[in-house]
Amino acid sequence: MENIDSIKQYPTGSPRYKLSGTNVFVSPNGFHFIDYLDPVEEISPIIDGSALTAEEIAYIEKSLQSNPERIEHQVDAVKRHKEIPGKKVLDIGCGGGLFLSKMKDAGADVLGIELSDTRAYYAKAKHGFEVIKRTIEDEYWKASHKTFDVVTLWDVIEHVNFPLATLKSAAEMLKNGGILLIDTPCRDAFYHRFGEFTYWLSRGKYPTFLNTMYSAKPFGHKQIFSLAEMKSTLEEAGLEVVELRRFHELSFPYSFYLKKLVRSDLLVNILLPFVHIFFMIFPIRNKMLAVGRKK
Repeated sequence: MENIDSIKQYPTGSPRYKLSGTNVFVSPNGFHFIDYLDPVEEISPIIDGSALTAEEIAYIEKSLQSNPERIEHQVDAVKRHKEIPGKKVLDIGCGGGLFLSKMKDAGADVLGIELSDTRAYYAKAKHGFEVIKRTIEDEYWKASHKTFDVVTLWDVIEHVNFPLATLKSAAEMLKNGGILLIDTPCRDAFYHRFGEFTYWLSRGKYPTFLNTMYSAKPFGHKQIFSLAEMKSTLEEAGLEVVELRRFHELSFPYSFYLKKLVRSDLLVNILLPFVHIFFMIFPIRNKMLAVGRKK
């Protein structure tokens, strides 16, 4: 397999898809990525909660963590592969901390990593566990190598600059027999394929879902994996893949995605009931769950 991190660091050729907020490049082997990198080396490890406004708290609670079934599915995924009581759990990109809160309630010893000041501060204050504001690639974590039973990256790997480096660093944190769990949008699924089709059909005028799947905004989606790419990348990180499948889940309310597509509150209100009915009948498997075990 090609080294996806090297490809991202030195992209060649013209973009395959020119979107409203970014350009998507495709490697010779088919890996899809944008040519924007976040300046993570400039992030201070000090958590500053001064910007945690009532509006930001409402966003965390009503949008970011608006799907309680999603958290339950994450906890269930851990339970399928590892007993929780007494285990050490590290959640990379812990957001508002709801997943780790559930794990803590189930008897785990938990620790979060979060680079957003407001979310890190909220998680610590709301749920009472430690949150560290350093990337998993930071030298800070060397002392903690091989000390965790479970490491998770829920909706994270699509956001990082260099996914192979991130997964290798995450795998270093695991004890032998420990598990790493990932969920992320899946490229070989309906939304991405439909976006590619409408882009081709309209000669680039209507990328539809591609505009919601990639973003050059800070910490936006930088790459979308296929199932085969995820399997190869986990194996390159030294993990045995023990579960890999597609499933249906939206991280945000349907209205969030509709606004990105139609950009009209009136149209969103008209379409929303039909969208709810559609997904009840056709639960499109748009995401993947990947679980790797440390050998």
